[in-house]
Amino acid sequence: MIKNILVADDERTTALLLARSLEKIGYNVIVTDNGRKALEIIKSRPLDLLITDVVMPEMDGVDLYMALKEDPLTATLPVIIVTDKEVFQESFAALGVELYCPKPFNLNDLFEKIRNIEAKSADKYIFHKVVIIGPDVDVLQKMKLMLTERNCIVAMVDNVIEIGLRCFLTNPSVIIIDIFSKEYATAKEIIRSLRSYEFFKRTTIVVYSNFEAGDGAVIPGLDSIDSEIHDCLAAGATKYIGRFNRVTFLEQLKEFGI
Repeated sequence: MIKNILVADDERTTALLLARSLEKIGYNVIVTDNGRKALEIIKSRPLDLLITDVVMPEMDGVDLYMALKEDPLTATLPVIIVTDKEVFQESFAALGVELYCPKPFNLNDLFEKIRNIEAKSADKYIFHKVVIIGPDVDVLQKMKLMLTERNCIVAMVDNVIEIGLRCFLTNPSVIIIDIFSKEYATAKEIIRSLRSYEFFKRTTIVVYSNFEAGDGAVIPGLDSIDSEIHDCLAAGATKYIGRFNRVTFLEQLKEFGI
């Protein structure tokens, strides 16, 4: 499982852009601009992947890679090398490195390499990728914290326009949607759209609300809660789990393996 990623690159703009892109799809990212600092970080906390530039102060990418492989405690850490120099690619190839990203790197290419690493290690770990969707950022933050503690990789989406891209990039096993999402698209429209793709035909889609079903509440522009539940299930939602409650939230997701 890849959850915690270290990005080592002395080009600050590049490193921060990469970090933000990875965080948007649910990874926890640490950034450093120095090879020696990167080595210290790796030895001080659990990490699942290193993405490193080659030319850096104090310790370059080659020496960093060698130091990791010489220590049994860090030898199995996956490493993706980012370089625009063919000579460095040849040097790493001689050391047995297979994972490269050329500069300027393509984010989709990098994400694909990360997914390939996860696929190879999937038999060693049990984890879930989850996308949580809704207009209430506070609720999403609470969900993310709880799911992360369950060893899930979580991507938050509070902007309907980004839903498709986040879901495709994250490839989640579970998607959780606020039944009263209504900016640009309603929950039932989002579900119907996702189900139209073969990619999401079998994905678990759970809907929740901050209101109790049957209480007769009406949201401006939406029908009753019971009607919304019915429409979301008809559109392809797997289950409605009721009102979000920090005490019962994870218990409600147990049947989906979380």
